[in-house]
Amino acid sequence: MLAPSHDSTPQKFLRTLSASLHQMAQPLSSIQASLELALLGPTTAEQYQAIAGDLLQHLGQAVESMQFTAWLARFHQPAADVQDVLLSAALESVISDLRRRLETAELQLQFFRPEQERLIRISVTRLRQMLFYVLQAVQGYSQPGDIVRIEIQAPSGHLVLRIQRSANQNDEPPYSSPSQADAIERAIALADAIASCAGGQLTVNSNPLQIVADFPVQCESKPGVVKETKLSDNARSPLALSSH
Repeated sequence: MLAPSHDSTPQKFLRTLSASLHQMAQPLSSIQASLELALLGPTTAEQYQAIAGDLLQHLGQAVESMQFTAWLARFHQPAADVQDVLLSAALESVISDLRRRLETAELQLQFFRPEQERLIRISVTRLRQMLFYVLQAVQGYSQPGDIVRIEIQAPSGHLVLRIQRSANQNDEPPYSSPSQADAIERAIALADAIASCAGGQLTVNSNPLQIVADFPVQCESKPGVVKETKLSDNARSPLALSSH
């Protein structure tokens, strides 16, 4: 079960930032130890090569942690391009960006939207980033052939994005490597930061997979959507674990 706590946004930010700095310190400590050992006595060319490879690996981990910390701090600051937007339009745009890779996809996407959808007030750029991070987490918790149902609901006073994974063969999520688990955790933390800054809330349950993003609504949206739309029954998307 992965779900942001009920702490205030500053408390969540400080807790996540502290964990990120701790993760950053671990590879830096390893780099320091490797250099100190190399300087203690004569070192062969082969040993230097092994040390250099080890340093590069730990340095890469440190850089990833620093980049994550920078993005986390940025997403907790107010955005400059806040406006009233349709969640479904942003989601369709993100799916469209992934459409070129649909032929080699591993997941079947089903997208449903309500007959009448109200606006949310958020940065369009950050909303797209949040959706990419959410889909990144979905990929990490899914297996090839899984069906992912993405549904926008419109209860009174709220607009809810609900993503559910329906296992094709069994209901057990795949086992992730430590690096994959870290990527999923960071994606969720960044998505949560974006939702929180916009006054929303992100809740994640890993087994069975269910991701819910709840936003307060603004004024009535313009008419246009007249019925529930189902997108790509048999479409497949790789949703690769990468930064967007």
